[in-house]
Amino acid sequence: MAVGTTITTLGLGSSGVLNNDLIDQLKAADKKGFVDPIARKKDLAQKKQDELGVISNLVSTLSSSISAMNSSDMYQSVLSEVSGDSVSVETSTGAKAGEYSLEVTQLATKDIFESNDGFDSKDASLDSGDFTISIDGNDYTINIEDGDTLSDLVDKINSQTDGKVEASILNVGGDDPYKLIVKSSDTGEKNRISISTDSDSFSNDLDRVGDPAQDAKFKLDGVEVTRSSNTVDDLIEDVTFKLNSTGTSKITLTEDTQKIVDSMEKFVNDYNNLVNKIVADTKYDPETGDAGLFQGDREVRDIKSDLRDVMESVISTDGKRMGDFGLEFEKDGTLSFDKSKFEEAYKADPKVTTEFFKSSDVESGFFEKLDKAVYQIGTKSDGVLKSLKNNYDEEIRRLAEEYTKAQERLDTKYDILAKQFAAYDRVMGQLSSQAATLDSIINPAGSKDK
Repeated sequence: MAVGTTITTLGLGSSGVLNNDLIDQLKAADKKGFVDPIARKKDLAQKKQDELGVISNLVSTLSSSISAMNSSDMYQSVLSEVSGDSVSVETSTGAKAGEYSLEVTQLATKDIFESNDGFDSKDASLDSGDFTISIDGNDYTINIEDGDTLSDLVDKINSQTDGKVEASILNVGGDDPYKLIVKSSDTGEKNRISISTDSDSFSNDLDRVGDPAQDAKFKLDGVEVTRSSNTVDDLIEDVTFKLNSTGTSKITLTEDTQKIVDSMEKFVNDYNNLVNKIVADTKYDPETGDAGLFQGDREVRDIKSDLRDVMESVISTDGKRMGDFGLEFEKDGTLSFDKSKFEEAYKADPKVTTEFFKSSDVESGFFEKLDKAVYQIGTKSDGVLKSLKNNYDEEIRRLAEEYTKAQERLDTKYDILAKQFAAYDRVMGQLSSQAATLDSIINPAGSKDK
């Protein structure tokens, strides 16, 4: 008997009317009516909580796909191939396919001067005087004061020449090994240096090391070009050439949309997985009566519609929508992706396509807006998924307490009832015994016959 007190005499005096089976049946009926419904509610809340975890994982996966599509690197889809070592190439969004020949005949260089006289240490004292450096049309006169050291002069040159000149001390070895080195910060003819000084410490002046600073000279497809730097980014739009050495190199730029296409297909697949799960969890079949776990739950259902509203709201400055780039909604709410249509749009104008999906203003692009919406749904502390999770956590906790209390009340009730039945059963037994005794007194002959 599933009660708190075991009564072994139950049923003896009552001829089996008040027995253990009867109490178990009564208790089971009460449990079915008052305790089991709480357990079913708790099980349903737990199932919803578990299913909410599945939806949250799908939202997280979608968020990762959106973040990938929201990266600027995603849209640098021009591959560069260089034949030859004289130049290297970097491309950015907007670069177009093409082939180029680049012949480097002269690299841009800096101007470098070295003091003829050496010093025995970095802290060697210098004779007072003026140290004048002329560069790019500017004259910088550094005053050497009594007590200044070679290191002090280096610091003054670096701080008083507007960043155009770099001074340092070089240990060249031998007697008095420390020499003053002065060089231009940038390359090019305009950065040629001249130095004059009236300090006795530099009575032998400073001599130029190698050739004077010079510009880079090269030919791009036979056209002669001169630049002050070996990094050239103003010849072809969104293409940067870095000149490495003299010689000829062939550069081939080819469009490569495969990375974008693959990532776009993953985004569409991840979005559809989420939509299909939400549809399944919120559906209702009137013919069979089958319903999803979240049928009638507006918050879960609205996840799908909210994301769709965001995507349909993105319109470019020239009126283009996502359909112009191969993305379309199907009747069931899923997305489809026309790879050919996207590639055609991208090849026609990479910048327009990129701007639609990854806007330069950081706010109005397709994936910027979608990223923000997904954050609101899945990550934000007061977003839909976090709020629902907290609600189900509280509901499961409350129902667990309610179930425990209901079970305790049921056990207590039938423990008391079993004791009452046992007491009644004993009374019935005593009455039965007394009746038999009385009968034997009144009817002794009948008792003997028996």
